Amino acid sequence: MAQERAERTRGRLMEAGAVLFDRCGYAGATLGEIAGAAGVTKGALYFHFASKEELARAVLEQAEGTLRDACSTLRTTSSPLQALIDSGYWLVDALGSDAVIRAAFRLGREGGAWLGEAAPVAAAMGAQVTGAPVAGTQGFHGVWAGVVQDLLSGARRAGELHDRPGGVGPETLVVTAACGLEVVFSEGCSREERARRVGALWEWLLPCLVPPGASGTYRTRPLTSVPA
Repeated sequence: MAQERAERTRGRLMEAGAVLFDRCGYAGATLGEIAGAAGVTKGALYFHFASKEELARAVLEQAEGTLRDACSTLRTTSSPLQALIDSGYWLVDALGSDAVIRAAFRLGREGGAWLGEAAPVAAAMGAQVTGAPVAGTQGFHGVWAGVVQDLLSGARRAGELHDRPGGVGPETLVVTAACGLEVVFSEGCSREERARRVGALWEWLLPCLVPPGASGTYRTRPLTSVPA
């Protein structure tokens, strides 16, 4: 029972921290406010997290795990390219419903402003992705860009992409567009509008990626259900 209570308290602190990091940024979120929002004392907060840096790191790690688990699940049920399309829909839905994902992006953007040990942790997350490094990305943007690049590489190995010897322009465009989804939807819009925009993006991008006539092979509308 004590362990279950501790896990629930930790979960509340993570959620409250994510909400305040997303709303106020790293510098603007105080431990007192986070503890109050979670309904615990600062002493209880310090039992679980020794510092604000440690809490922020935990939020980033949870967001990365959620992202990778969702994209891995999508990959098991479809081709790499279809999984990439569906991952874009998953991301924009998560931006509307998951404070941890939103906070991870904001913490990544503010990586240079972090205090103590957290700044190098945020910057290093961009190097934790598998596959080739993605130039110009760091923090949680780097994690997301790496997932996109991995799915694109899988699509190329599977023969889904147009054969363009030495030409990485279309793939670079996809990574850039995917990273930009967070910026476009950070201000919020309806779920229907998010889906419409993502669908329009893929209807335009697909002909640049796949062999002539193959665009119709892929579903550019969202799944009726996506991984939680």
